[in-house]
Amino acid sequence: MNKFISILIVGLFSFGLNSCISEKKDKPVITVTILPLKYFADQIVGNKMDVMCMVPAGSNPESYDPSPNQLVTLSKSKSYLAVGELGFELAWLSKLQQNQPALKIYKTSKGIPLIEHKHNDSHRNDDDGGHFGLDPHTWSSPKTARVIAQNILSAIIETDPKNEKLYRKNFVRLINEIDQTDSVLSKKLRTVKNRSFLIYHPALTYLARDYGLNQYSVEFNGKEPTPQHLKMLVDAAKKHDIRVIFIQKEFDSKNAQILAQESGCKIVVIDPLSYQWSKGLTDVAIALASE
Repeated sequence: MNKFISILIVGLFSFGLNSCISEKKDKPVITVTILPLKYFADQIVGNKMDVMCMVPAGSNPESYDPSPNQLVTLSKSKSYLAVGELGFELAWLSKLQQNQPALKIYKTSKGIPLIEHKHNDSHRNDDDGGHFGLDPHTWSSPKTARVIAQNILSAIIETDPKNEKLYRKNFVRLINEIDQTDSVLSKKLRTVKNRSFLIYHPALTYLARDYGLNQYSVEFNGKEPTPQHLKMLVDAAKKHDIRVIFIQKEFDSKNAQILAQESGCKIVVIDPLSYQWSKGLTDVAIALASE
């Protein structure tokens, strides 16, 4: 009997010790909307925090609905890092904060002059289409990514000030990577002759603005293109000698394929939502430079 009690006490002690160790191993959790933001946050926090992403790879951040498991995990989050204007965020952020009032939400695009959608989704005013809201794809250019990284750093330090020194050190390394990506893009795009491209979903608006390119979007105001819009794109492709049409796996490519046949453009698959942020952008530059 005494032996049984001794074993029980040892067992309970071991369980309690393991529980304490487990609790000590638990890291603060922060949540982001998309994988590029997770990449930036991961580089800054190192192993001091766990970063959860709401919109998984291959999902459309304009229409994604979170799973019950994600909502449970979100309840453990100390802060939420949002892009600011994505469809998912416009639909869900206010609801999430109502359910979790203590959750601090940070907009990582704060301080970036946002571009208004145009009818041809180009940063050039060579089409007189109307305005259709603000373009949320701010992570698609190194020049805006620097601002996003700074906003993420500030949010992380406010969430966990005791590790500020480490976070600032990691931030410098991230900025160096962003600057290197900027240098690669500038070099590859500097001599590109065909500076216009077609794209299904207008995810490269800020890249186009910052590197002197023209983006023409197949998707119009978040909707499938009309026959008139498709004709306008075919005409634009011929007028500007456009050679490439980019498509993303998150969106239906049927109309893009039709457009490619009509215009003679080559279809190139890109991933602007890739966790490998730098590769997602350099793939675009390589495709344009090869034409």
